[in-house]
Amino acid sequence: MHLRPDHAVRDLPTLHAFIRAHPLGVITTSLPSDNFPTLQCSHIPWVLDSEQKAQNGSNGNSETPSLGVLRGHIARANPQSKAMIEAVAQSQPDTTGHVLPGEVLIVFTSPIDHYITPNFYTESKPATGKVAPTWNYAAVQVYGRATIYHDSKDEATGEYLHRQLSDLTVLGEQGVMGYGDGAKTAPWKIADAPKEYIATLKKNIVGMRIEITRIEGRFKVSQERPVNDRGGVIEGLEKMETGRARDMAEYVRSGVMSPNREF
Repeated sequence: MHLRPDHAVRDLPTLHAFIRAHPLGVITTSLPSDNFPTLQCSHIPWVLDSEQKAQNGSNGNSETPSLGVLRGHIARANPQSKAMIEAVAQSQPDTTGHVLPGEVLIVFTSPIDHYITPNFYTESKPATGKVAPTWNYAAVQVYGRATIYHDSKDEATGEYLHRQLSDLTVLGEQGVMGYGDGAKTAPWKIADAPKEYIATLKKNIVGMRIEITRIEGRFKVSQERPVNDRGGVIEGLEKMETGRARDMAEYVRSGVMSPNREF
């Protein structure tokens, strides 16, 4: 990701908040194969764990925050999961929970983005004419090592997938839908479905656990423009009278990089 200083976001809580607000990420793998495309990607909803990583210091053990862990699952019938299973089988054919060679990339994006016309600029355009169209957006890129849980006969795989399905359901039912905690609608739970159905479901999916090794964000909301140009962007977007344009105007006005912002 190209990270110019005025758009770069490196604050880990802010990046984690962005992922939790937009958990549908695109995972990309690069796995040379004679049977499947080398480059493949899939849209996957993710659960983010902010874990602690123990470090040994001179004065004993201390705990420092890791970059986090992403947990997801993918359909076994997906060609990308087949390529991942092939890759780990070739490197470690006798174990389960294999680690893919190299890194995977997962991209998370805000649903709010917008074209920015030079006609919005009230300072630079009339002064010099040296302006060009651009696009405002917010995105986070995550790189990591992927452990693949693919052996449906392995107890650890079954436990991992059950936890993953349960946690993802809580994220959707409570975090997205707002069910529970006094709501009129009770959240759906894994236990509400027949055990036989869930057992069959788990046989048809593959688990993924991503230990994050790098994470970076770019929140591009006209920060690089002079103050009067930013005012022109806000005014121009608000005059468009669409929800998407108004949301972007608010991002430009208050800044999307604050840790407490809703993205």
